[in-house]
Amino acid sequence: MSSTQGSYEGIVADTYDIWFSGDRFFDTDFYKKLLDEVPGIALEIGCGTGRLLLSYLKDGYQVEGIDCSMQMLNTCKQKASEKGLSPVLYHQLMQDMILPKKYITIFIPLASFMCVSERGEAIRALEKIYDHLDNNGQVIIPLFIPQNVNKKEWTVGRRGTRSDGAEIITSSISNINFHEQVQTNFDRYEIIKDGVLFETKFSTSKLRWYYKYEFIMMLEKVGFHDMTVYGGYNFQLMTDDQTFMIFRARK
Repeated sequence: MSSTQGSYEGIVADTYDIWFSGDRFFDTDFYKKLLDEVPGIALEIGCGTGRLLLSYLKDGYQVEGIDCSMQMLNTCKQKASEKGLSPVLYHQLMQDMILPKKYITIFIPLASFMCVSERGEAIRALEKIYDHLDNNGQVIIPLFIPQNVNKKEWTVGRRGTRSDGAEIITSSISNINFHEQVQTNFDRYEIIKDGVLFETKFSTSKLRWYYKYEFIMMLEKVGFHDMTVYGGYNFQLMTDDQTFMIFRARK
């Protein structure tokens, strides 16, 4: 039995491609359309193992990647080599980002911005994004408000098969601090081979959520303008009853 805390190495990185394999995903065309609307070099924050990045490079887009997990970046490099691609990748935290160029688009898929759980660091991450955008460049940040929180009993989430034939079953519990707007998730990974449970691993992560106007004010504080808030990946505007939102703003 082993555990990690706030890390995207180890079992989290090992199993990522089990859950997110393939070349097209629910958000692939969404970001591609935004890249087409504002042509130029782009940066994907939280590129992981290349879920979106490698597909965009294959299609001829200029996209670079940054991630906090060296293990995931190494996997991305290996997958890229198999596809004949050579991505530009950086191993940095978004709130400490110092890169040698600026971008016309910066996007953060899968609500990865919420993984920056300290308020001060979240503001600093927005400032770093602003500094790394060209004038009139765009940022795209999806967020959500957690539902079904405070799960006190282990709930099975995903099941999949690893390359060695082992079955991986994930389950989770969580608790929430409403005043701090932070959800703490505890994830259990059960590794089963030949019908026998031979290893259990755990990871812990925190997510900070934001409400619509709260996040708009954060973006405005940093200097962003021309805000749009979508309620989904088909570009519909957010309605009052939705808890998922995609923020698009310009520098």
